[in-house]
Amino acid sequence: MRLSKDTLTCYEAFLSTLRKDPAHAYMRQVEMNLYGALNPSGILNRLYFEEGRWLGFEDFFRHYLSLHGETIRRTFRYEKEEDFIPGLKARLYRTQFGFLTEYHAFLLSAVFFGSENVHRSVALDRAGVDFQVRLNGKTYNIHIFVDTERSWKYRRIKSEERGVDGMPGMHVNLPYSLQEGRFNSVRYLPNRFGVYREEYLRYFVEEMKAGRVGDNNIVGTTGDGFVYR
Repeated sequence: MRLSKDTLTCYEAFLSTLRKDPAHAYMRQVEMNLYGALNPSGILNRLYFEEGRWLGFEDFFRHYLSLHGETIRRTFRYEKEEDFIPGLKARLYRTQFGFLTEYHAFLLSAVFFGSENVHRSVALDRAGVDFQVRLNGKTYNIHIFVDTERSWKYRRIKSEERGVDGMPGMHVNLPYSLQEGRFNSVRYLPNRFGVYREEYLRYFVEEMKAGRVGDNNIVGTTGDGFVYR
């Protein structure tokens, strides 16, 4: 799929049609790991990046069950399907919600850096990298997450203990804040879905071109910019 400003505009229009369900963020009945073919991230990657099919929450859940419903039933034991299925739905909702934000950051980066300089693949995802940006002969592995103390702690654990920074190139934290008014806060669509602001990506590009962005040297944010170590 060719990436352009029009692609980004169409994607934001799609996001604006989605109905958020905050209850799914707190429903934690289903917390087991979904490996291999059952991993929803791999399915989302194929749909969005390879096939260009932007499925909403309900459509994606039905698609997932059509592919793996029987395998799920055979693999995991549960007493009542009416209890398990809502928990699985909430689990997939949370996974897809984060993916949609990452995908928006990917499309916005393609506008700023050029689609030929922004890359994502299943291999990168498995390695813990959301997408790569190439600038001035350098490769930057981008990590997307919410700008909270808990998320920063988890990012450090993944970096220091789980080896997710083994991919060649510089590893760069690009957090987004859900607090309005911060320099890295998201811009909310009419349905309150948060997306990256162009001003934030523009600041990021300027910092990269100035040579200030290095390997894991962004360790926080303030109201005005990045905190570097």
